[in-house]
Amino acid sequence: MIEISNEIPFLWRLSPESSDGYCSVALVVPHTSESDIQDLTIETGILSLSSGNSSSETEEVLEWNQDDISLFLALINQRQAHGRQTHPKTLRVDLADPEVIEIIHIVAAAGFGVAFTSQGLLKESQGLAPLQKSEIGALASLDTICGFIGCVVVDLEDEDVVCVLLNEISGGTEDSFESIHRHDLLLVNKRDLLNPEFAEDCQRPLDAILH
Repeated sequence: MIEISNEIPFLWRLSPESSDGYCSVALVVPHTSESDIQDLTIETGILSLSSGNSSSETEEVLEWNQDDISLFLALINQRQAHGRQTHPKTLRVDLADPEVIEIIHIVAAAGFGVAFTSQGLLKESQGLAPLQKSEIGALASLDTICGFIGCVVVDLEDEDVVCVLLNEISGGTEDSFESIHRHDLLLVNKRDLLNPEFAEDCQRPLDAILH
């Protein structure tokens, strides 16, 4: 368990993964005198394309930026919404909790992934209940050619939205697209975002509101 009061003391470690410039991304929590956690490392499975040859050959350590912190806090607060702690300015995070590790994966994907376009992947969402509030960290679902897929909103600009996928979208024929994997980024339109309950059973809930 780690306690965060004013800032998040997290780092990203980028380690060379392949000769084509990709680096693996891991979370590093450095040792602090107030914590019994000593240089904890959590591998995320996210790959980052290095910006140069030199950085792809050696490890690189980066501090979390404000976007990382904001997304992490939004997802943690959403998870703890029904069990607020006594001191809201102090955040207690269990880094062994699978749900927290999943959040770290999402933050890593948002920070280092490259977004795919959604052309040919989504169905028309007319008549389905849209997401009521589009904001960073919001859970949503997408009506894809493989059924309803859960996602997390990680970036917004006008009508364009970047989401981290919570499930895979697989190509169905030989000449179709390659699979879009869990934790990949997808660029969609705001109107494509649907109520997150659609993704639970990969079909439209019977009691969903139609428009």
